Amino acid sequence: MKIVVLLGGDSPEREISLKSGEAVIDALKKKYKVYPLDPSKKSFAKKIIEIKPDCVFIALHGGRGEGGQIQGFLEILNIPYTGSDFFSSAICLNKIFTKKILNFHKIPTPEFVEISGVKNLSQIKIPFSYPIVVKPANLGSTIGITIVKKKEELFPAIKKCFLYDKEVFIEKYIKGKEITVSILGNEKIKILPIIEIKTETGFYDYKAKYTPGKSIHKIPPDLSDNIIKKVKEISGLTYKVLKCSGFARMEMIVDKNGNPYILDVNTIPGLTKTSLFPDSAKAEGISFENLCEMLIDLAIEKWKKRQKKE
Repeated sequence: MKIVVLLGGDSPEREISLKSGEAVIDALKKKYKVYPLDPSKKSFAKKIIEIKPDCVFIALHGGRGEGGQIQGFLEILNIPYTGSDFFSSAICLNKIFTKKILNFHKIPTPEFVEISGVKNLSQIKIPFSYPIVVKPANLGSTIGITIVKKKEELFPAIKKCFLYDKEVFIEKYIKGKEITVSILGNEKIKILPIIEIKTETGFYDYKAKYTPGKSIHKIPPDLSDNIIKKVKEISGLTYKVLKCSGFARMEMIVDKNGNPYILDVNTIPGLTKTSLFPDSAKAEGISFENLCEMLIDLAIEKWKKRQKKE
């Protein structure tokens, strides 16, 4: 089989995408004929049409690579690709849209205030107390996020966010255990072992995510069976409500009373040596090579099912 691996791209998460892509290429090259391609290059469209791949493995993070545009392009070409379709990808990349859908379905997510398009920042009304979290809507890898502890820090944090994104929101800060839930599958899903994330600073930022030794992935998490059951129910429902497919990783927080909240949904989770999804799969007995193969199989399964419907 000919597999094109998309890596790099032009989003602020390019560096991580290159690392994820390289790991995927190493995992697949023993069994498949692998073609690395960077969508930010001018010759990208021409090359992918010339190669005529059996499947495209998308290892792009953020921007057009994770936000539906690449997925839509591949659907026009009628080429199977890993991960969620263009619609789910676009929704999940935008945290504001995601939270609105979660609220509609009564899935717990922290309260938030949307500030995109606000002309006078001094008129922003925050219905919850400090500390608060200022986030860009369309970025991952904790890029641009600031935990604001007092009012004087708010405007600088907002301005910093707008350097990265046109859409920004303020979220209620919930103190608790940070966990992540990795899910595999299309209609039939498999919830992999839950990971509790521990860091020196208590904040799983860019440095903690991608620097070996700066964070600990604890499996199983220090949670009761009842809370774990609740976490699985919420994460599984979120996956289905947002119509995810292939794989996704839910970032969650569990407060001191054992209440889980969805913080974010990653439809193309990191696949580097320090990434969470591969660790969760490993705990389930799935090697990284097998994980990459499973994602290709799920992509082709979804593509074949769609062909039958059409």
